[in-house]
Amino acid sequence: MTSTPATLPDIKPCPKCGQPGELRKAGSNRVWVQCAKYGKDGNCTAISRPEANKKDAIASWNRMR
Repeated sequence: MTSTPATLPDIKPCPKCGQPGELRKAGSNRVWVQCAKYGKDGNCTAISRPEANKKDAIASWNRMR
């Protein structure tokens, strides 16, 4: 029997500047979403807190205001 992978929620645009959010990962259990214009790519400072999985990271980003 095969299982289908769970679908992830859509990543909303940046709450500060409206650019797309990008999923980032470091190590085995640190995932976050940051603005496409974050850091060296621009001047936006929007970044979600690190979470243990992609779904929680996206949910954290989507709740930002």
